[in-house]
Amino acid sequence: MSDIVDPRYEAFVEHLFQRTCLVLDMRGFMLKPLRRRLRGTGKYRTLMYGYTRIGVREITIDFYTPKTMKPRKTDAILRVICHELTHHQSPPRVCWYKGRFMRMDHHPRFWRKYKKNVECISKDDILGQYFS
Repeated sequence: MSDIVDPRYEAFVEHLFQRTCLVLDMRGFMLKPLRRRLRGTGKYRTLMYGYTRIGVREITIDFYTPKTMKPRKTDAILRVICHELTHHQSPPRVCWYKGRFMRMDHHPRFWRKYKKNVECISKDDILGQYFS
């Protein structure tokens, strides 16, 4: 299993990403595909869908499944894009949790904002057709 990619699929995901940024009014973000070193060999303990850094307006997403290199479903890609964009809308904060202050990346307000973003995208006429 070499690292074979489909340029048409990556262009399609880039189009979805730009449309999502337009719907959520978050312009200026860049999308990068996640390139794994070895696909199809070894154990897969980290199944990372995507990541972002708060200071940089760049989001990295894995377009393909790690073992078989099949393209991910469009619904899953859109939800990952929403998740990573929500990290920029609602950054990590210190919350009172279980009797002490903790730094939480996925605090309750984050998940509320994520659900609003997914709902906003599902109502869009172009992106809404990809949600099941």
